[in-house]
Amino acid sequence: MDKKDVVVIGGGTAGFLSAQAAAQHGGNVIIVEKEKVGGICPNWGCIPMCFMDHSVDVLNSLKQAKRNGIDTGELKIDYARLMEEKDRVVKGVVDGMEARLQATSVQVVIGTAKLVSPNEVEITHHDGKVEKVRADKIIVASGSTSRRYDVPGAYGTGVITTRELLSLKKLPESLVIIGRSVTALELATVWSSLGSEVNLVTRKPELLPGEDEEIARYIKQVLIENGVHIYTGDIESIDDGNEGKSITISGNGKKQVVEAQLAVFALGQQPNVEGLGLEKVGVALDNGRIRTNEKMETSIEGIFSAGDATGEMMLASIAMVQGMAAGTNAMGGKAIVDYRVVPRSIRTVPPISAVGMTENEAREKGLNIKVGKFPFEQNPRARIIGEPRGFVKIITEAGSGKILGVHMIGPQAPELIHEAAAVMRMNGTVRDIASTVHGHPSLHETIQRAAQIMLM
Repeated sequence: MDKKDVVVIGGGTAGFLSAQAAAQHGGNVIIVEKEKVGGICPNWGCIPMCFMDHSVDVLNSLKQAKRNGIDTGELKIDYARLMEEKDRVVKGVVDGMEARLQATSVQVVIGTAKLVSPNEVEITHHDGKVEKVRADKIIVASGSTSRRYDVPGAYGTGVITTRELLSLKKLPESLVIIGRSVTALELATVWSSLGSEVNLVTRKPELLPGEDEEIARYIKQVLIENGVHIYTGDIESIDDGNEGKSITISGNGKKQVVEAQLAVFALGQQPNVEGLGLEKVGVALDNGRIRTNEKMETSIEGIFSAGDATGEMMLASIAMVQGMAAGTNAMGGKAIVDYRVVPRSIRTVPPISAVGMTENEAREKGLNIKVGKFPFEQNPRARIIGEPRGFVKIITEAGSGKILGVHMIGPQAPELIHEAAAVMRMNGTVRDIASTVHGHPSLHETIQRAAQIMLM
């Protein structure tokens, strides 16, 4: 029986960084991945979605160029070429990850794995070969899978998830996107901008649960202005229709039927915890996710977990820090994951970013707060680049000025949010942002102006 210092189950973002960290601390590491190194993020998630979002930005920039007197000719979208370039970008990212694993002498196996004991893993290779490997430490980074409603037709032909949508070589004429999640809104904004007719079906009228309500209302209005049709109700069934798929919705005492070429489930992710032997060795689960401590160790000493399998926020950025901590600690380190300041972004058009509490969360905690806002339409740089939509919102503790949360929708929000995150990480106050000299004209001034307004 082969012997390793660390066996990593799952080669996604968390598994990759777990293996890297363990190897860099001197470990003899094997990583078992069932499909492709990199998992969801680079192959079917954040990297291709960011590419699609960027492509829409390029399209909008070309439209702005015409307004600026620059004749770019007739704008056409060659969707097949667009997807070819997306695949090239994805391949470059994944090739880089594989090269780094090779450089650190991490053994990569394509196959599946399950725990046999706290120190033993059974690996089934893609060719059917089965072997058992002993390990001093095991890291479960098994990722997640897309959720679907349990309704008739949910797994029928033409009913897909983000993964399949990002793999299409032809632009769909029409889509029904099911969900009100981050992914649902990203898909709706991007594909409507590319020319698909988009319908959004949600069980509740409020979009983006957990995010700031003002931001959610704003992006909902943007979707409507972009021609996205929004329906609210419970899905009864998904059937074949004249255009492709026919979705029956019930709500407010009436039924509606929405038809489109494809139906896309975008309800978010659920942890992959089945078939891993977790129950056999006693690893504790909490509502379908692997329970870990701040060092990413599970209820069984020597078994760690990281990434979506833990159910913690399910962000690639969180998977990264969790993976590094798990790999480091598997080799005797003392790394701790700190979740206090975690910026998050939504690749809509315009994009959304946030860090910390929402206004409602702060009020529900009974905190005495102040709220400051500043619109991008009053920022000269936003005017110059032709992207004046959106605003920055800051929530602070009324007396101390301590920043509790920052939320924004507007140009380059995923880049701008890190200024707020850094100040919060350093326990800074709104005065620290307001009094820091910002370049002019710059989008960052929108954050500064929101802070300055709070001090008036």
